[in-house]
Amino acid sequence: MNLEKIYQERLDDFLKQQKEKASKIFQIGNVRVALFVLMIYLLFQFFSSEFEAMLWWWCFLGVLPVFVIFIRMHQRNFDEKRSIDELVIINEKELKILKSNQPQFDGGQEFDDHNHDYCSDLDLFGSVGIFAFVNRTSTAKGKERLANLFKAPLDKVAAIYTQQDAVKVLSPKIDFRQAFMANGRITEDTLDDIAYLQAWTAAPVAFLDSTPWKITRVVLPLLSIAALVYFIITFNHLPLVFMGVLNFALLGIKSKYVGKEHTEIGKRQEILRMYVSLLNLASQEDFGDSTILNEIKKIAKEAQSGFGRLSKIVDYFDQRLNIFVGLGLNLLILYDVQCLFALEAWKKKHKQFLTNWLDSVAELDSLISLATFSYNNSELNFPQLEKSEELYIHAEALGHPLIPLSERVCNDTKLGSQHKVFVVTGSNMAGKSTFLRCVGINLLLAKCGAPVCATSFKCSIMDIMTSMRVQDSISQQTSYFQAELLRLQYIIKTLKEGKPTFIILDEILKGTNSEDKLLGSELLVQHFLDFNCLAMVATHDLELGNMQDELPGKVENLCFESIIENDELSFDYKLNRGIAKNKNATFLMRKMEIVPKRLFDN
Repeated sequence: MNLEKIYQERLDDFLKQQKEKASKIFQIGNVRVALFVLMIYLLFQFFSSEFEAMLWWWCFLGVLPVFVIFIRMHQRNFDEKRSIDELVIINEKELKILKSNQPQFDGGQEFDDHNHDYCSDLDLFGSVGIFAFVNRTSTAKGKERLANLFKAPLDKVAAIYTQQDAVKVLSPKIDFRQAFMANGRITEDTLDDIAYLQAWTAAPVAFLDSTPWKITRVVLPLLSIAALVYFIITFNHLPLVFMGVLNFALLGIKSKYVGKEHTEIGKRQEILRMYVSLLNLASQEDFGDSTILNEIKKIAKEAQSGFGRLSKIVDYFDQRLNIFVGLGLNLLILYDVQCLFALEAWKKKHKQFLTNWLDSVAELDSLISLATFSYNNSELNFPQLEKSEELYIHAEALGHPLIPLSERVCNDTKLGSQHKVFVVTGSNMAGKSTFLRCVGINLLLAKCGAPVCATSFKCSIMDIMTSMRVQDSISQQTSYFQAELLRLQYIIKTLKEGKPTFIILDEILKGTNSEDKLLGSELLVQHFLDFNCLAMVATHDLELGNMQDELPGKVENLCFESIIENDELSFDYKLNRGIAKNKNATFLMRKMEIVPKRLFDN
């Protein structure tokens, strides 16, 4: 599958559609202007002609609906062009990713958490993190859901396989995925917007349960209409004026509340329309046998009419900004009150469903990201997982998914079964830390229901905990060494809870002397054997590798070697069993002339 060709062809097609749609909008706009000028001319003739004035009036009434039709045509085509514009941007970004291997979508930096079990150490978030490569979400809640999935992945085998099925179904549906993305990106929502909608539906109603207002909203409009009819028949305006003043006074009592309600819900009108379009897409798509996706589709069908009704009510409410509606209909039928009753009736009927509706859209949004990741990386494969007392990770051709395929070095990896702790040694830049993250990220992807970077990947369900990039804290008066000890203390406390856990440690106890560091590392490795865990410990202390002999069948050595040939340093990044033999620090110091050659000769 030639992804670059696919995205380029899609981009070319959408650019063509974009140009055609812009031309059509321009033509419709010209007709609108012409019709508007014609209507002005007809009105002028109506008011200025002494004869045949009614003919001009009837001509005006004939043109008016045509003008309205063209206004709607213009808006519909404008909305369609906005979607096409987003599709152009999406495919441009996909092409840039393929050509540069640099993410073009949001990296979710706001979700990073240095105190999380593995978040910062595995580089989940940020401009070049795994989240940035996977993320294709188009809603704020979808983005949050995807981030939360990465931070708290699935831990039930059945749930993971169900998630895998959904990703597999969505992966080839590029038209649906990109249509969903485009419609979601037309309007940018925030978590504050979603929080407002949820708080608004949960808030008590002010009109709907008020008996006086129930009577008022029916009786006064009927009396006002009767007064209007009376005026038309008798030309006596006093009853109509009286009702208008009474209605105006009643509206004044609640004007502040009405204004606030309209302003706040009106701000979210574009978001409501966006959700209607996303739900419409979900409700019409064929999702095969996917349990998750068909449940989302079922909810989407229910939510579509609910959100659509709310959007229409807000549209009606917006008409109060039109002076003719805002003044005329309010004085006649208490238009604001009627709109508020409609809003509160909607709220009372649907408030228990809103959160579920929003969650369903967010779930589909996050699944589309995982499916796009799968589609864009066809060399990845879906893992096999099981809940097992025996903790293990067995992978063939395991690689880091963020390293380009042309540069990626893959390794067969067999962790667990017999051994519980794996000591990884190797010289600087040989690939130890990258390998640790490679294993951790692939295990995380497996638990998210995503494909992994391996030809075969089998593992038991385990939590992930790391200590690779500890940070000191001036504000908390914590030194680097103390921060590392606190991190290790937290890991041990968590292990005492008994949950199966995969531990990744990189060069621990750097803040103490070599002898103390080695002893502390040995004791920690021994302590890991007391818990239900697998552990990988990367270190420069080659002596730590002696624990394989001291604890046979429980500790195993793995290593990465550097190669020095013809006074040049190179790496093959291949995983080997045993303790690393080669060193490169002094070689590099000489090579880079940090230390003069004469000192080495001495």
